[in-house]
Amino acid sequence: MLKKPNILCCGGGLQLLNHPCLSSPPRSRAFPSQSRYSARRYATASHNPETDLSWPSSPTFTPYELFKQDRTAPYSKTRYYEMVKIYHPDRPCSGHPLCRDLTPEVRLQRYHILVAAHEILSDPSRRAAYDFSGAGWNLHPYETPIPSWARTGSSNYGPIYANATWEDWERWNNRHQGKQQTLVDHRTFATFVILLTLMGGALQASWISKLSSGYEDRLWELNQESSRLLKGRRENTQHQMQSVDARVQHFLIRRDPSGCGLKEEEQPVYKQVLHSQKSSDDSSAEVVGSERQDGRVLQDSVQAESSS
Repeated sequence: MLKKPNILCCGGGLQLLNHPCLSSPPRSRAFPSQSRYSARRYATASHNPETDLSWPSSPTFTPYELFKQDRTAPYSKTRYYEMVKIYHPDRPCSGHPLCRDLTPEVRLQRYHILVAAHEILSDPSRRAAYDFSGAGWNLHPYETPIPSWARTGSSNYGPIYANATWEDWERWNNRHQGKQQTLVDHRTFATFVILLTLMGGALQASWISKLSSGYEDRLWELNQESSRLLKGRRENTQHQMQSVDARVQHFLIRRDPSGCGLKEEEQPVYKQVLHSQKSSDDSSAEVVGSERQDGRVLQDSVQAESSS
């Protein structure tokens, strides 16, 4: 019966004057200021590094750097809980040296970063994915060394199960061959090709201009030569057409330029035309001769009368 009041006194805090539990007052009440100071003691960088809760000074850091956690060591939630007490937006800062100069927005952002880092390191699968490719850590650039074969544009080959593109398979197939040496820089080669194209275009333009000018000169010479030829033929024709024989000769030349003669069916036609022309010429000649003779007779008679 006496043990129950003892339990109630010690556990429930009943202040009985004659209870042995209150015979010796607790030491914490003797120095209230010291107990309050010990309860409100804050961890800063000057204390033990294990209790250092300061935020990383680098703008880009990893979850390991945030919790000061070794990569090969198992994850401990102690620092996470302590830092959540500082940066949780629902907890008052109460003049804490690590949060009293921070705005509520910055505290909320840091709290989200703490939660993201905790979720990565507390889950073995997510931690392995982060160590492999930095998956899940999007708030800051990933600075953990990435395998050389996993980097963009790398010439090193990785495990065969990591091949996803044709470039990966090409590196895998050429893994035993030496690295190809780049004789000329790609930019230099591209610049050379562009300059060569411009020079070729300039030469082509000059050649086309010369060709067009030469064609125009040749055309002008042909026109001049044709004009001289036509002018000479016209002058020769006008000069030769002054007599009847020249006209006949010109007609015959045009009619038979090869000089092979007339065809069988053309001979009677030409004989008839030429015979009629010859008879008309003979009659006209006889008329002219008779007229000349009559003129002479008349002239002789006139001379005889004048002499008598």
